[in-house]
Amino acid sequence: MLIDALAGAFDRQQRFASGYSPLYAHIFAIVGDWLASGEPAEVVNWLVDLAAARRPFDLTLLLPAALHREVLAGAPSAAPLAAFYPTAGGRVPDAPAPLAEALRRVIIARREPIEAFIRRANVQTNETGRGLAWLLPVAALGWPAVHLVELGASAGLNLVAEQRSYRLTAGAVDPALMTLGAAGRPQFAVSVSDSPDLSGRRDLTGLRSPTILSRTGGDIHPFHLRTVGDELTLAAFVWADQPARLLRLREGIEALRAIERSSAPVRLRPLHLPDELPRFLDEALPRSPDAPVVLYNTIVTMYLPEGGAALRRHVEPWAGRQPVPVLWLQWEPSDTADLKPPQPDWSAWSADLWQSGEHRRLHLGWVHPHGASIRELDLSGLLPS
Repeated sequence: MLIDALAGAFDRQQRFASGYSPLYAHIFAIVGDWLASGEPAEVVNWLVDLAAARRPFDLTLLLPAALHREVLAGAPSAAPLAAFYPTAGGRVPDAPAPLAEALRRVIIARREPIEAFIRRANVQTNETGRGLAWLLPVAALGWPAVHLVELGASAGLNLVAEQRSYRLTAGAVDPALMTLGAAGRPQFAVSVSDSPDLSGRRDLTGLRSPTILSRTGGDIHPFHLRTVGDELTLAAFVWADQPARLLRLREGIEALRAIERSSAPVRLRPLHLPDELPRFLDEALPRSPDAPVVLYNTIVTMYLPEGGAALRRHVEPWAGRQPVPVLWLQWEPSDTADLKPPQPDWSAWSADLWQSGEHRRLHLGWVHPHGASIRELDLSGLLPS
């Protein structure tokens, strides 16, 4: 039954959020309990009707985003929730009961705009920490300039990662293993653990970001940031008890704006994966590239009917035909049976490198889906010998 599938989707999201986002763990659990009990009936019936038009997984992300958008927009009738949202100056409650009542009141009061948002919006996962997926491996290779292509780019914020600041450290008080990016102030702090080969590696401190010759993003629904309302929608998908992530998103928008008039602005194109990938790649890049091509995707394959195999079937023959080196980087669920993530839902960081007529596939480590933590980082296959 649809209601069971929806309850199961909220339960899975609650488990993912547990220990990472207390507020959203509460919200997912509250909605899951409502669906299991059938009460409040007005809200449950409304959710089930919406689930007939949207996938259960999408609804688990669209409902919180719609609520967060109402709070960030300052809707007076969303004030009961704002009291619990740190991004609006609120405080996460210790117990779910007061939040559940506020959630019920706001859904009922703002039902029409929330429903309109859920019906028209597409899930946007502009987690700007994911730019490290391409920036670090390219810096390790030492390529001075590259053409950059993202699959599943949404608004394209990760295509400007070299304009940000990523600080990788083995511990909260340890000196940085490396710092990448041009931003003058600290932004991302990335914890690296279970990576003994990185200790004392002086060559890592000298890594430099490449020059980007072109930046192209493909997405089934490219999200162009044309208005303040567009920026508000993008901000709404940040979880509301993580104001630092919201700040990082706004910094990413600033970085995107800063390169709009440069020689390599972000260009977004429609792309329906996997079938349109060959055409997209042919159109996204110069016919005779003058520098290596870096292709990357983060948390995309779970949305494809055949997972990562659907992409690989198109990328491998295309990359093998290119006259320049091609690096394909992924943060995706592991597709190798003997590689098991250290924690559920973590992604495998993989690299495929086509260079000098050879193809190598490397496992670079494991990453939290938002990029805040890395385990077993291994850059040895990319660093100059």
